[in-house]
Amino acid sequence: MDDELNPSPGEVSFEELLAALQDETQPLPSRLLYGFSGLQSAEVDALRSAWGGLSQPRRLGLVEDLENLAEGNAVLIFDAVNLLALDDEDPRVRLTAVRALWTAERPEFMGRLLDLMHNDPAAEVRAQAAAGLGQYVLWGELDEIPEGDLRQAEAGLLQALQSDGDELVQRRALEALGYSSRPEVPDLIEQAYERDDDDWVASALYAMGRSADDRWTRPVLDRLKDANTELSREAARSAGELEISEALPSLVELLQDEDAELRLAAAWSLSQIGGEGVEEALEELLERSEDDEEIELLEDALENLAFTHEMSEMNILDFSPEALDDLAHPDLPADEDDEPDAD
Repeated sequence: MDDELNPSPGEVSFEELLAALQDETQPLPSRLLYGFSGLQSAEVDALRSAWGGLSQPRRLGLVEDLENLAEGNAVLIFDAVNLLALDDEDPRVRLTAVRALWTAERPEFMGRLLDLMHNDPAAEVRAQAAAGLGQYVLWGELDEIPEGDLRQAEAGLLQALQSDGDELVQRRALEALGYSSRPEVPDLIEQAYERDDDDWVASALYAMGRSADDRWTRPVLDRLKDANTELSREAARSAGELEISEALPSLVELLQDEDAELRLAAAWSLSQIGGEGVEEALEELLERSEDDEEIELLEDALENLAFTHEMSEMNILDFSPEALDDLAHPDLPADEDDEPDAD
């Protein structure tokens, strides 16, 4: 009987799913949300036709619920709904859709993000689009998208940094450019860092962490114990991303800080850097922690530390000279075509 009252998502037709969405006298059952994954073109058309008739709370609630459901679940693909929501009249709906889309790892969405960054009337949406474009810069630096796409993303971000009238958009553009190897980017980061404005300094530290550039070691170390907790958190995160070993003593000390976010930022960075005493420091914090989320992150940090240690042990410098010679001159089977002709 219970199975009849609670059918699985696969047993509910899209027509029934759409009817449930439109019936705003009832909350949309969570079990039905799975039905919005991987929509076909006809289903997208039907949803688009119904979209304008939904109330703002219903539309916002749907995209927020889908975003939460998709977290950590790569099987679920709600791109069609989020693309539809990019044209919503409500900026909060668009903001949520942008946030969900740029984590979808779909390079073909870059054009939509560029358009939103330049043209959306809401600064929060433009800023979120700029943040999302950072993923495309990273993909470009890793040669995972065409170079032309990388250049287009970088050019758009530089334009937003230089000409958008909202500082939040500008700062998100700078952070996104942190991944870029363009020669002008370090100067832009330095200019932001030297501003007498903590928000800009925080964005500069964030961009430093993405740069894989050891020129930023000194400023990151200088801010690890900043009186502004936000700056200290950003410096701690960047120290881990840049794997600054000199930061280890300060990061271990930050594990005692009363600010939970700062403690956890320091813990994760320690797991990225590794080194003597790190495991013991993380385990000690784990033993005294009582917050479930903090415990989960610390357990993840310990797992990441083990991975970091394993990777360091595989460093090629640890190979013997004989092993390196074997790698450089392997004994390959003879190819008959390479044998000299008999006289």
